[in-house]
Amino acid sequence: MKKFYFLFLFVAVSAFSQQGSLCSDPIVIAALPFSTTDNTANYGDNYDPPTSTPIACGAGTAGNYYLSGNDVIYAYTPTTSGTVKIEIPSSVAWTGLFVFSSCAEIGAPPVACNCSSSSGNRTINNMPVMAGQTYYIVISSWASPQTIAYTLNITSTSLNDADFRNTKTIELYPNPVRNELTINADLSIKSIAVFNINGQLMMQKSVSNNIVSLSELAVGYYLVQLTDTEGNVFSKKLLKSN
Repeated sequence: MKKFYFLFLFVAVSAFSQQGSLCSDPIVIAALPFSTTDNTANYGDNYDPPTSTPIACGAGTAGNYYLSGNDVIYAYTPTTSGTVKIEIPSSVAWTGLFVFSSCAEIGAPPVACNCSSSSGNRTINNMPVMAGQTYYIVISSWASPQTIAYTLNITSTSLNDADFRNTKTIELYPNPVRNELTINADLSIKSIAVFNINGQLMMQKSVSNNIVSLSELAVGYYLVQLTDTEGNVFSKKLLKSN
């Protein structure tokens, strides 16, 4: 009986401590591109945030319900700022894909997410990331089906310095900026999105004649995501001053 008890205890502890089951011990993504195929049945159901305070995800506000199943957690810390694409291709229905900037934020409004009661791709496209900031990628589901098979793909969508030199040149002036920002580029910029160092969207607006007012931004460092009239996306660093 004692041998059976200790064997049961060992199996239970081993299952609970499976890397990726807890945010404190995530599966670390060392470099991009990254791809893996797995099943949340191999991990625990350790995060069931209350649904009384719903979070927006996709077209609805029932994001917390998509954290009701088994959870698997990955961690990625970029060495350079830029943008990434996170995708679960051909996902089953009731699957949730979340990104948080800290373990404490699981269940709070995420940095980015994609949830749906329908089958299909779960895609977070051109998500800005800051160098040195760890991003926690959580895959979960509703309590039914509880566990899901998945493939996770993460790729960089940033243009590197060579790409900028060989294609289009974009400069922000002045930088640091106080009020009005001019975008010096050989293309027409349609919109701007400004993210803080935690990857949270702080501002998004249209751009007219490559000039935009940023007077309402607080002082600090930001990642600027620029979209041109052809739908191309570019990322630049920006400092907001007094």
